[in-house]
Amino acid sequence: MGRLISLLVAGAVGLAFTAGAFAAKPDAHDRSLSTALAAKVTVFANLVAQDDTNALIKGELKSCAPFESKDPSTAFSATIALIPALFVRLVDDYKPQLTALEQTLRSMHPDSGAFAKWTAAYDQNLKLILRFDNHGAKIDLCRATMVLLDKKSTGSDFRRVLGIDPALIAAIFKSKSSNTVTDLDPQMRTFFVQAGLSAKIAKKLTS
Repeated sequence: MGRLISLLVAGAVGLAFTAGAFAAKPDAHDRSLSTALAAKVTVFANLVAQDDTNALIKGELKSCAPFESKDPSTAFSATIALIPALFVRLVDDYKPQLTALEQTLRSMHPDSGAFAKWTAAYDQNLKLILRFDNHGAKIDLCRATMVLLDKKSTGSDFRRVLGIDPALIAAIFKSKSSNTVTDLDPQMRTFFVQAGLSAKIAKKLTS
């Protein structure tokens, strides 16, 4: 999924592993799971590519002042502030596909400890993203970004422009799950290649 819209999805769950649990190479079971996951993610990524989601978002933000700033720090702050709105838009556009992917991850029981930890963390990420469901209420990405950038904005302001519980905004930035997936991605990239996936697909799953 390439961390959809270049910003998304990572997670951590506190799991205990015995010595040797992090298998050096995938066994037949983990190779099968890797292939199934790659197929699911590839279908999703192709759907998003067909919709040209990135281009649509860039077009919508083309005249949004913070993103036109020549000050790199302002543009960076705007990009971070945009993340909650992107999650809302993502769930609005692809809730069935995200739900199916989350269910796939949840049903997996890898033999490799690293693979198990990575899938559990990824699953937690998707669970969090799916909570950004505003039940189809349309949002203005630029306006939402402006409100989130405004230090005077309140929780009520956030709810008004996004249509979600404001507590979720803090949750995505405080979640430890992102670090777990990010930390494991390099190891899992090698793991997926060893499982028989192409380097391109392995990178798509872990970057």
